[in-house]
Amino acid sequence: MKFSLQTLILACMLLCFGKSANAQFSYDSVQTFFVCNAAGTQTSVSAFSDGNGGTYSYWIDKRNGLAGSAIYGQHLDSLGFPQWTANGKLLATATSKEIWNMTAVQWQSGTLIAWVQGGFGIGGDTIHCMYYDQAGVAQWSTPTVVANKQGQIIYVDGANLDIYTTNTNATITFSLVPSGGNTYFSFNKIDNTGNLSLPINSTSYTGGGYYYHSADDHHGGFFVAASTGGLGAHIYVGHFDAQGNSTISSPVDISTVAGGRGNDQWNIFCGSDTSAYVAWDNSSPGDVHLAKIKADGSLPYGSGGAKPVCTVPGYKALTYGTIANDTIYIIWADPRQGASNYKVYMQKLTTDGDPLWTTDGVLLSDLSNYSPYPKLAITGNEVVATYVSGSKFRAQQIHPDSTIGWTPNGIAMNTNNLPSTLDYVIVPSNDGSTTIIWKESGENICASRIRQNGTLTNISSPKITTAEIFPNPASDHFSILIKNSGNEKTVIRIFNSAGQVVSEQIDSEQGEHKFTVNSLKLPTGVYTVSVSGNNMNCVGRLTIVRQ
Repeated sequence: MKFSLQTLILACMLLCFGKSANAQFSYDSVQTFFVCNAAGTQTSVSAFSDGNGGTYSYWIDKRNGLAGSAIYGQHLDSLGFPQWTANGKLLATATSKEIWNMTAVQWQSGTLIAWVQGGFGIGGDTIHCMYYDQAGVAQWSTPTVVANKQGQIIYVDGANLDIYTTNTNATITFSLVPSGGNTYFSFNKIDNTGNLSLPINSTSYTGGGYYYHSADDHHGGFFVAASTGGLGAHIYVGHFDAQGNSTISSPVDISTVAGGRGNDQWNIFCGSDTSAYVAWDNSSPGDVHLAKIKADGSLPYGSGGAKPVCTVPGYKALTYGTIANDTIYIIWADPRQGASNYKVYMQKLTTDGDPLWTTDGVLLSDLSNYSPYPKLAITGNEVVATYVSGSKFRAQQIHPDSTIGWTPNGIAMNTNNLPSTLDYVIVPSNDGSTTIIWKESGENICASRIRQNGTLTNISSPKITTAEIFPNPASDHFSILIKNSGNEKTVIRIFNSAGQVVSEQIDSEQGEHKFTVNSLKLPTGVYTVSVSGNNMNCVGRLTIVRQ
């Protein structure tokens, strides 16, 4: 269909990007996309999907110096366009205090954030919690105090600060340090109005150690793994049900076959059957192990508690595991074959602890690195692993049969602003793409988005779709002129000023045509219109007015 020149003059061009143009997410690993590069330090990243291809991310921000640390957040749409203020929206401020740790999780239709704050250089004295809607607006009149320094408590420790949610409440875990005693594990529950279920600082659990890691059991309760953290120190596990009651009379040693090393060389995760799994690399001879424990304290893998995952000589490190669809995936740093530093290996196992891939794991990268900081996430039937190797931040796709989907050693996401810790999050999207948000060594927050085919967002393509929107301002309807030169569907999304998707429609027609959208139900205001397909990204502003 052809349109007159007069009609096209009335059209307001959308900002359109073919894959050879620069959009928000960078298509070049040398060019870093910053979520936040404000002055000061940004750290402690939490992130999750918005359900529409975009992400919500949150972090501790020290741009205001001694005036107090703060928590900022950003909502990026699927194209990488910020829906909130550039460099982040201010959500909470600890006036004249430092925020030592924070965590944010998706809950109900918004975000629940908990943070530990206290004096500069002193440590935590209070844990606060606040619920925010999709626009980042606080929903309670004041933050709820979950724990604080009082009585015998001299320090509030946020090292194991976590939030586990149900439809009606959330459990917040943390540690408390008493005068003259060892750190112990504690928790409280909060409802959607900000009220606590338990008195402040009323729960305590020692669990055989004073370093703790916990995991949601997906049934309202949680598991806790504890250790003293020394070389060869054993790991003990306990469990609490949805009512906060301990279901294991005495913490169970799951590591009698081999103790751990350090206070962070193990992690715990749970399946759908209320069982927990603990993966760790031990102190001697440096193998990777996996243990399984049920909520009643029984050990399905036998009295030793664990099964070996990798026994190739060499001290492994940074073991990380997860579970999906009753399948376990474990990734670790590995110095085998005489590597001067670490390579990256991975294994897939059944819930019985039996390997499904090559014995001792599959090689993901043979480019050695002093500390690869490996992680992984499940994206549909595939696994996406991320790590630092060969002086680049890389990602690799692994198929169910252990073959790799992308270039050997992984595609380079970034070369100039690498993560220097495990302070990053992998966020899968329902379209098969993956967004990684991380704190880089220069103390900024960065992001990269990878398509399912292993290309960074906005890689060049010969197929380019252009679009125009008219009239603008609009009232009861508007139209988009689409020139689709490829055999693909086009998705039209409308976002309100809060970044919420208020309309989504699919256009399957090919070639040059007009697509009309009914806007009668849209209140007056300014909206963002996104038009996208496999090989195009277009975004622009639309104003709705009425007489």
